[in-house]
Amino acid sequence: MALRPESRLRGALGGTGAKWLLAPPLAFITLVLLVPLGYVVVLSFDGGFGAALDNETFLDSIPRTFLLAFTVTLFATILGTAYAIALAVAPRGIAIVMTLCLFTIFWMSLLVRTYGWLLLYLPQGGLYWALNNLGLRDEPLGIFQTDWAAHPAMVHIMLPYVVLPVYAAMRQIDPTHLRAARTLGARPPRILFRVLLPQLKLGVISASVLVFIMSLGFYVTPVLLSGPTNPTVAAVIGGQLQVPGAGPVAAAMSVLLLAVIAVVYAVSDRIFRISEQWGAAR
Repeated sequence: MALRPESRLRGALGGTGAKWLLAPPLAFITLVLLVPLGYVVVLSFDGGFGAALDNETFLDSIPRTFLLAFTVTLFATILGTAYAIALAVAPRGIAIVMTLCLFTIFWMSLLVRTYGWLLLYLPQGGLYWALNNLGLRDEPLGIFQTDWAAHPAMVHIMLPYVVLPVYAAMRQIDPTHLRAARTLGARPPRILFRVLLPQLKLGVISASVLVFIMSLGFYVTPVLLSGPTNPTVAAVIGGQLQVPGAGPVAAAMSVLLLAVIAVVYAVSDRIFRISEQWGAAR
């Protein structure tokens, strides 16, 4: 059986004494990840878990956070998959423009993108101005700082995290499969649902899990657009950090959120073998 490229490289470097190169990244991970995480875990046991589980605001934020993550993942997956397929089949000039539009989401600051949506949502903001000029609305909008205000903005922010993995999966598809389907008389919808999408399944699932996990801990966009009356788990944790003496409670909430994320990933990997898909893309 042929070795993977990384296995061959590991074998070639094994006897060169290059293992010392592991020291800088391991030291970095220890200092910036393991030590702070260990401190948070230890701090959370100082009465934090009991107070966190008795906090009604925290408990109320859990279903709201899961609903946000699920909705954002659903729409980002649908739109991102469609965008990736369109990007793969578009003529070169259009594909370049689509790629540039996609990467502007990465290049622009998260705060700037969120404020852009905020300016659209204001009672007499950009969206109201457009509707008013079209004669569709005279009264100010009531979207800003509602439960659903953050959803479209987060779909916009998460879109590249779906497009890029799905597009990478598209690049691995054998085009002869699509040509064979056309030769046998299959129409485009049938080719899409019976030939293309089944081969993209693992890429789509991997992207969906990534977006779901990221959405569970998202902070800036929900805080600015949904407001203080509709907090997510991350917003509640941020609020606790501003309360004197509430460090253990915030730490316990953070550990609980991390545990949920770990369980979601472990279950997803167990069912869909996501780690194998990500490893194959290297």
